[in-house]
Amino acid sequence: MWIRLRLDIGWRDLCYGFFGSLLPGKRRVAQETLEQVWSQGCSDALACLSVRSGFDLLLQALKIPAGSEVLFSAVTVQDMPLIAKAHDLTPVPVDVSGSDYHLDPDALRSAITSRSKVLVVSHLFGARPDIQEILELAREHNLLVVEDCAQAWCEPGWRGNMQADASLFSFGTIKTATALGGALCRVRDPDILAHMRDLQNREPVQTGRQLTLKICKLTVLKAISTKWIFGVLAAIGKRLGRNVDDILGGLTRGFSEGNLLHQLRQQPGIGILRLLKHRLQTYDSRRINLRSKHALRLIDKLGLEKSQPELLDPRHSFWLFPFLTDQPDALKRRLQKHGFDTTQRGRLAVVASPPDQSNFNCPLATELLNQTLFLPCYPEMTETAIDEMCELILCRKFGVATETELSSQGRVKKFSPS
Repeated sequence: MWIRLRLDIGWRDLCYGFFGSLLPGKRRVAQETLEQVWSQGCSDALACLSVRSGFDLLLQALKIPAGSEVLFSAVTVQDMPLIAKAHDLTPVPVDVSGSDYHLDPDALRSAITSRSKVLVVSHLFGARPDIQEILELAREHNLLVVEDCAQAWCEPGWRGNMQADASLFSFGTIKTATALGGALCRVRDPDILAHMRDLQNREPVQTGRQLTLKICKLTVLKAISTKWIFGVLAAIGKRLGRNVDDILGGLTRGFSEGNLLHQLRQQPGIGILRLLKHRLQTYDSRRINLRSKHALRLIDKLGLEKSQPELLDPRHSFWLFPFLTDQPDALKRRLQKHGFDTTQRGRLAVVASPPDQSNFNCPLATELLNQTLFLPCYPEMTETAIDEMCELILCRKFGVATETELSSQGRVKKFSPS
């Protein structure tokens, strides 16, 4: 079985991280060195335990009055609005559109009120849509703009839109160029950055033992993610009544449920800092190029140029490939039956509307998330595998006797599993 997403880390990098977590050294020096390398001399960087940790530090530093609103791209990781709530702030969803889930300017205009203070723009699946209109609109209303780039990092030189007030990048377990944890935050305002740094310096340091245990866990995950081993594991899980999500969930989850802020409020250990610096300096960009090549092949084979034109943006790096279909569950079962592991929501969810603002239900976001199936297209896949997956989607393989209709745009309108 082709697993949905391979860990983007090599065995040498895992060894580097293991020994880096054990060797002595000054953590503060390691952090300063990492930030200097990434900030390229701009002195606007802060290394954190995670994007969630960086967001929590930012909200602490801003000291926003209780009851103020934080506007979010309607689809995001569930923990982000929970962090806002923990600061006595009100999360407000802003609807999105397109297969890259870009923020809708008209929806943003409708969502802004006198209580709106912060706008969090999520770049999902590796997409990097143009947010110039969003930035201009935010400036008109004095909104502080935060880019959540947790899924969008694709090259060491990219540090987000420099007009955004903050840009947050994740190097967690399943992210591109994973360092098994850690995040980098670019913050424009030096006073806010200094306050965030001061707050972080008061937090406990994550122990080296935690990284060592994570490396051992991820070593197992990397070993079982090979095509044939994972297929066997998935078959065993099926017999035991457990699906692939059950198998992968515990191994890749960054934080456990409950007491979220306590888990977030830690400084990254020296091992993560060393490994993250190493990954930034040695990452092979050819992996992303091959990922994009596979994605373009999918777009061509499935005829998505008109129905999902956002995928043709050359800045898209395809951390995940979002495919829109009217029958995602049926298609998911068919693909898994023939050895292609796919998933839908993952940890993404539509941000709930405030109790007193039920008009912000974000119907476009809800429809998009319900109709999106994430297809594997990582570098280890072969072109033959990509073509076979496309044939299965178009019902042209394995003797499928079904009626499949494609719209004039190329989108699958009807899918009937045999």
